[in-house]
Amino acid sequence: MTAVTDVPVSHQDPAQIADTTRRRPRPSGWGLALATVLVIELVIFSTTNRNFFGGGFGMLSQIDLFIPTALVAIGLAMVVLTGDIDLSVGATASLSSVVVGRVILSSGNVLLAIVVAVAVGALIGLINGVLVAYLRLDSLLVTLAMQFAVSSFAQAFAGTNPPQGFPVGFQAIGRGSMANIPSALLLFLVVGLIVMFVVGKTRFGRRTVLIGYNMSASRYSGLPVRRTRLGLFVACAAIASIGGVLLSAYYNAGRPQAGMSVLMPALTCVVLGGVDVFGGKGRIGDVIIAALLLGFLTQGLLNSGVSSLAATMVTGLLLVVALIVKTISEKKSIGWLAGRLGQRFTQVGKRR
Repeated sequence: MTAVTDVPVSHQDPAQIADTTRRRPRPSGWGLALATVLVIELVIFSTTNRNFFGGGFGMLSQIDLFIPTALVAIGLAMVVLTGDIDLSVGATASLSSVVVGRVILSSGNVLLAIVVAVAVGALIGLINGVLVAYLRLDSLLVTLAMQFAVSSFAQAFAGTNPPQGFPVGFQAIGRGSMANIPSALLLFLVVGLIVMFVVGKTRFGRRTVLIGYNMSASRYSGLPVRRTRLGLFVACAAIASIGGVLLSAYYNAGRPQAGMSVLMPALTCVVLGGVDVFGGKGRIGDVIIAALLLGFLTQGLLNSGVSSLAATMVTGLLLVVALIVKTISEKKSIGWLAGRLGQRFTQVGKRR
């Protein structure tokens, strides 16, 4: 019997491909490996640094520092699952950080400010989605250009006197806690669970993975490819905006460059979480674990007296090692990678 991947694109059966996207009773081996490493690093840092552990509350108090990055990673993973990418998420978070501050100071309404900031982010995602999905421009080039445009607008909107000095209730979103659990962590878990459910248990999520697995087959099978990709870009940007809101709440100021530093760590979380950068494979749950792993690793190293430059270097080395281990465990080779790169460029050419 001919394998699914050997069937011409126009005759592939989406039902067969969809088997890879349906619920799985057991967690992934890669996710278990990441969780094991996370536990090991928490034990090591807790036993070697009392400030890191702090009776358990020390670890929780440090979560606020990397939750915005983790949020951006969740939204970015949804786009990467289709084989696209969004390099403008950091700039979107920066703009939302400024917008929420301006609206709070002008209206005094925190809820309205958050809604406006998220709506602005969703608008950026809408523009990205239209350009990529409907005009068939390459997502890398579109979002790179959008990154520069949005970042410049955030700087101009912030002006020489960026907004600062927000109500205590708003600051509690980024620094507060409920029952000793950081409110930022609770927000992160809520968003993470929602995205996990959407990607793993809904028809929209199955379409997302199918598109990344084979966009041409999805299109010929009648799936709403353009609409799905558009929705993913909007969702990704909206989640990035929530990260920007958390940045403003944590720093008590709208910082037009605050989100730019989260792009590469967020992308690292996505890759370390096992999401295939070519699309079609990955789990949001593993990305969440990877985000916690990288976040605690960075904070643990900094608390141990390691410089930020050295901590960044260690994080990069960890990613390289993880990619090598994952590639070996999946019995892939350089030839496989070359084939996927060729497939990627072929798809880009067809979109144009």
